[in-house]
Amino acid sequence: MLTIKSIKQKHTQNQELCLLMETFRQMVNECIRIGFVNKVSTLRRFSSLYYYELDKYPIQSKYKLTAMSQACGRLSQMKKEIKKGKTPKTPYVKKIISGIMLWL
Repeated sequence: MLTIKSIKQKHTQNQELCLLMETFRQMVNECIRIGFVNKVSTLRRFSSLYYYELDKYPIQSKYKLTAMSQACGRLSQMKKEIKKGKTPKTPYVKKIISGIMLWL
């Protein structure tokens, strides 16, 4: 049995960090739009076709791949809900994603 312990950490509101997280949120939403319009929901296909469209964001490439991964996950979840007969809304990110902290 695998046990995982998680804790909450408080961090100060660093302006640079908030800007990075907002840029990441915008990239995820851009990836969702591109994937939805072009009907792409796998990370491999998405990254091979649309990776260079994210060059307009001044951010490291590892964040671009993570944004694509987040978007593909949300799009594939939407695809599963459609197969089940539900009518999901188009996914987009409203709040800043704190998961980007894992890469810092």
